[in-house]
Amino acid sequence: MDKTEGKVYFGAIDYVVLGIMLTLSMAVGLYFAFYGKGQRTKEEYLLGGRRMSALPVCLSLFATFQSAISLLGLPTEAYSYGTMYIYTAIGISLSSLFAVVSVVPLLYPLRLTNVFQYLALRYKSNFLTKFGVTIEIVIHLSYMTMALVSPALALETTAGIPLWLSVVVIGGIGTFYTTIGGIKSVIWTDAIQTFFMFIGIFTVLIKGCIDAGGFTNVWSVSRETGRIILNDISIDPRVRHTVWNLSFCYAFFSYSSHFSQSSVQRIISTRSIQDAKRVHLFKVPITVLYFASLLMTGLVISAYFHITRCDPLAAGYISNTNQVMPYFVLITLSFLPGFAGLYISSIFSGALSTLSSGINSLAANTVDIFLMRFLHGKSEFVITSTVKLVVCFYGFAAVCLAYLAKDFQGPVSQINYTILAPSVGAQLGLFLLGAIFPQANSIGAVVGCCSGFAISLWQTLGASKFGHPTKPLPRAPADRCFAENTTALPTSVNRSTFLTSTEYSLINDALTTDDIKFTGTVNDNKGFFFYDLSYVWTPVIGLFVTVGIGLIISVIANSVMSTKHRPKAKYIFPFCRWFWYSGRDTVATDIDMESISGEIK
Repeated sequence: MDKTEGKVYFGAIDYVVLGIMLTLSMAVGLYFAFYGKGQRTKEEYLLGGRRMSALPVCLSLFATFQSAISLLGLPTEAYSYGTMYIYTAIGISLSSLFAVVSVVPLLYPLRLTNVFQYLALRYKSNFLTKFGVTIEIVIHLSYMTMALVSPALALETTAGIPLWLSVVVIGGIGTFYTTIGGIKSVIWTDAIQTFFMFIGIFTVLIKGCIDAGGFTNVWSVSRETGRIILNDISIDPRVRHTVWNLSFCYAFFSYSSHFSQSSVQRIISTRSIQDAKRVHLFKVPITVLYFASLLMTGLVISAYFHITRCDPLAAGYISNTNQVMPYFVLITLSFLPGFAGLYISSIFSGALSTLSSGINSLAANTVDIFLMRFLHGKSEFVITSTVKLVVCFYGFAAVCLAYLAKDFQGPVSQINYTILAPSVGAQLGLFLLGAIFPQANSIGAVVGCCSGFAISLWQTLGASKFGHPTKPLPRAPADRCFAENTTALPTSVNRSTFLTSTEYSLINDALTTDDIKFTGTVNDNKGFFFYDLSYVWTPVIGLFVTVGIGLIISVIANSVMSTKHRPKAKYIFPFCRWFWYSGRDTVATDIDMESISGEIK
């Protein structure tokens, strides 16, 4: 790996390591396409014949929603704002535990092939079902676009890998093995890619910690620079991150993913309801370990740049914070050829897992909801071939959208959350309204969903234009980046290069008060308060508006309608049935798939 004038580049061995990982992903798809049994029917192709075991499904589900976005965004978050983001792991864990007692016992017994078939059965509305699928398509395409373009933009500047090459390689390979191998290839490839992701994370974390002088020194420097923040309990909704808003809001944001086709498709592919529950339980410790490791990596990066007094942003080596992680990787792992390629492979793995899962689930949605009427009576070969063509279409669409996306500033994890939040809150409200309140009808659901989306989108757009975002923590100095017009960036440091407490004080004293903005503080409110709310509240606003307005409209509509639709108890959350239904109501588990098809025609 060459490194001159502050630039770092991929070497030949790094490309070989990356090529091995990509070849392995394609090999898994080829295996299930030509040697694996059970790809002849739509159910086998999309659900693996409902015979998947819990652990690979858990790893696949984890990899789908913890993509290259988090691999880049979480270290950037700790580097820029500190460690408060760790409380999102609590929210995500709570959502998984709640899914065990709500989503799984509600949807698994119904034996559906698509989560939006639930809306057809619950609301008896063709329009509402297609409306929900449309929202899902918007969410998944947005998420896949971010997952593709984020690492491509970062690697283009830091490693010299052209953006078009990253996007085409990830998009092409992900579409290829998903098309030919179906859900089995997606799940097992995701499991392998999860292994790559953790190997890459721990390699960088351990080597970076050594280069920064050890864990004790990293922690000491992080405290000196104000990045160890774990006790912000403010109740001001304008504070960017607090214990409460991260735990509470991320619980809802993550819970929405359990009603996505990507999640439900994996849950119902398992062998039993016990395995489906284990998937969510296994995911909790993996998620906590993942978040803690990446945030610690962000602290290591910040400490390293403070110790060497050579911040790449301040020196102009990179253009935004989302490039900090790959830049640091290429510096700290340059001691052995191929190690940087290993970590970049983990970034590619994260993007591949998101893309493959997304296009597979979008294909299932499109065929089951929009095309099944035209495919009715056709052979399984025709139906399965149609699904594969739709997979290719969405893969191509994701690549094209990635090309159209612009460069982003700020932590990519926050950007992704902000983009998805309006749709996510409204969609979650659509499901919760139906699963909690039997009074809810299709009229109230549509009005409530549109209202929730509109208000949360208003808040998002208003905040981006008129809000007062929190400033990041001060960066490291860059006065040691240059020496006689040449740059010799150290790949490791010794204790003689550490900054003393006096030097830290001089650096911080040189910064004006306006330069320092810690996570817990709030800028003077000069505009509409609604626009200064923390970005984490956006999906929660959309959720409660959707449920509140949807329930009110439903009650009004029921009072004037001559016939009222009351759903069967099996379409309501199990813990709500005792309240709304008598013990004489039966909860059947057998579903007539022909009746489902009839509901969505």
